[in-house]
Amino acid sequence: MKLTKQQIESYRENGLIFIPELFSTKEVEAMQAAVDDLTAKDTPGRILEKDNKTVRALHGCHTTTKIFDSLVRHPSLLTSACEILNSDVYVYQFKINFKAAFGGDLWPWHQDFIYWEQEDGMPSPKALSVAVFLDEFNEFNGPMYFIPGSHKESLVHLGQTGTSEVNSQQNDWKSNFRATLKYSLSKETIAKLANEKGMIAPKGPSGSVLFFHCNLVHGSAPNISPYDRRLLIISYNSINNIPNFKGQPRPEFLVSRDYTPLQPLLDKVLI
Repeated sequence: MKLTKQQIESYRENGLIFIPELFSTKEVEAMQAAVDDLTAKDTPGRILEKDNKTVRALHGCHTTTKIFDSLVRHPSLLTSACEILNSDVYVYQFKINFKAAFGGDLWPWHQDFIYWEQEDGMPSPKALSVAVFLDEFNEFNGPMYFIPGSHKESLVHLGQTGTSEVNSQQNDWKSNFRATLKYSLSKETIAKLANEKGMIAPKGPSGSVLFFHCNLVHGSAPNISPYDRRLLIISYNSINNIPNFKGQPRPEFLVSRDYTPLQPLLDKVLI
């Protein structure tokens, strides 16, 4: 897959590109099987919901699981990320966010870059995320909400609901992945943005892919439906935008310190 000029222009203007069914059913099933295996293990990067039973997120799986190591090098994802950022890239962060049926909690409205800047010392928002739908995303199971065009500046100063010292202690990293986010945006800020720019919630079958800017305002509601909603997210960072860690960095399974530029593999790399 190669992005069109129109898609890149849309990304520049709106902060995201949605591509339905990029991956085949067999490719999705292979990724789902790997996730099922990982979910059963008590790994360092695993986060649970408030019930201390339901998995909320897994981190760093691309370093331990072959299919995800291949996925981050998949040409449809990697070459597109390089083209958008106009740079070679490396994996800054890899995670799988879960919204379990009847139990997946919300993600408050936020921008990603403020965390990466404050917690890790990332110099500029020259990074993006690629989200892969591991399940169908519909209006019932807590799809991601976005405010298009909100990526053009950092907005946390307009109404963050938490504060932090730069580079929080390593044992505090989980606080950035709970339902009460450290740098979430205020209701007033979101209302103003939504009234000015509108809101969208990309929906589609499993295997669909979403590219979005690290400053694009987004969030999601709880999943009270009977349908699981698993989202795999690869965050690519430009090799010209290496974080400047000060103090104790967050764990490496959360924020990679391998800055080797990635090289794309063949198309059929997952199955």
